Amino acid sequence: MNNKIVSIIIMFVCFSASFGAKAGQGDSLILNLVGYGAMYEREVPDLDGDGVDDLSVCFDSTLKNLKNNQVTKGTDCLSNISLVGGGVALVNTTFFNLQQGTIITRTSTSVQPVLHPTITANGQISTHITGASSDENAIIGGTMKFRDAVGTVRLSGMVDMSNFFGKVGDPIGFDCIFIIDIN
Repeated sequence: MNNKIVSIIIMFVCFSASFGAKAGQGDSLILNLVGYGAMYEREVPDLDGDGVDDLSVCFDSTLKNLKNNQVTKGTDCLSNISLVGGGVALVNTTFFNLQQGTIITRTSTSVQPVLHPTITANGQISTHITGASSDENAIIGGTMKFRDAVGTVRLSGMVDMSNFFGKVGDPIGFDCIFIIDIN
């Protein structure tokens, strides 16, 4: 009899916890933005706090969800670009268009030239290494499953920036891993 009561209590607690949790809560996404994308301008959510969306340089690329092998599209937008020493500091706004919804993240990103010739497993030349991480919320928007999501983002990657300071339409290459931990 006690085993039945314990089982009922455990089922009730599990049901209550899952019923009260927001969709996406506690998820970790491991996403690979990979391939070449042509440069274009697009507005991204407000960067400077004036309530108005801001113009950014963006690139569309293939997005691979490494946990479930789904392939979709992602958009990486670069703003507030400044040269620092031999590298680049920028604000990175990324739109991950997943089957479960879109999640938008923003990070302060560092980009540094490679010190050795660097080629990805797919044969893509990489001129720079990029990275970002913070313990603060980096999710600035979302739809469907990710509508009210909050969480952290870690970015580690390689990019081919041979044409970065070129003109609209010039491509840059990405092979970047984003780990998004949704709280």
